[in-house]
Amino acid sequence: MRIMAVGAHAFDAEVLGGALIAKAVQDGGEGLLVHMTLGERGRPDKEPAAYAEQLKGELQAAARVLGCEALWMGYPAGEIPVSQGIAAALARVMRQFRPDLVVSHWRGSWHPRHVSTYHNVLQGVALAADPTALCVGIPHRVSQVLFGENCEDLHGFDPWLYVDISKVLEQWTAALACYELYRRSVPGAGPPDYERTGIPYATYYRAMPRVRGLEAGVPFAQAFMACKRATDSVAGLETILADSRLILS
Repeated sequence: MRIMAVGAHAFDAEVLGGALIAKAVQDGGEGLLVHMTLGERGRPDKEPAAYAEQLKGELQAAARVLGCEALWMGYPAGEIPVSQGIAAALARVMRQFRPDLVVSHWRGSWHPRHVSTYHNVLQGVALAADPTALCVGIPHRVSQVLFGENCEDLHGFDPWLYVDISKVLEQWTAALACYELYRRSVPGAGPPDYERTGIPYATYYRAMPRVRGLEAGVPFAQAFMACKRATDSVAGLETILADSRLILS
């Protein structure tokens, strides 16, 4: 299976689809992490240009841990509106990589760039499959789109697909830890006021797989919503549109 995870900022793609990519790679598949922006404005205490270089190194390190490739789309932080041009750029990547499965943000987010990424990804999927669309490459139909769990995208997030990630949990966590923004969120590791003012990435993404695992009856799991616009089957995911909760090993 070929899995493409698309995030608004570096780190988001790993959160949303990193564990699935690790599982796919273990089974002989391939993965691609696509970062719309680097998120270089996310550290007010660092110059954006310097932080951008740091993030470029971190996203490549995370990809190495997961055994996949990574791509930055080249957009500056804060500049990914919903647009036909951005959707077409994503469609070109999809036609080149030819993923079976695309994982991205759910639209119920308080972060505007997450919401715009959701819309651009769905439009990109449509353009990639459209033989009349003026995109470089041979048309490609993505079989399924999943929305992953992100602590910033929880409004209306009602998952019913659970994937057992027990065997890749440590690998996934190691990929997240390639990012300083994750490491400094570990309780006691960041600035003195971080636990009051920062986003608890480490706490959330350590607890979430166990909570989802308890729901699914496995040690650790990740939960997803499926986009019902995409109805083709994918090997190993043939029934994910069934009207019931599904647990995949």
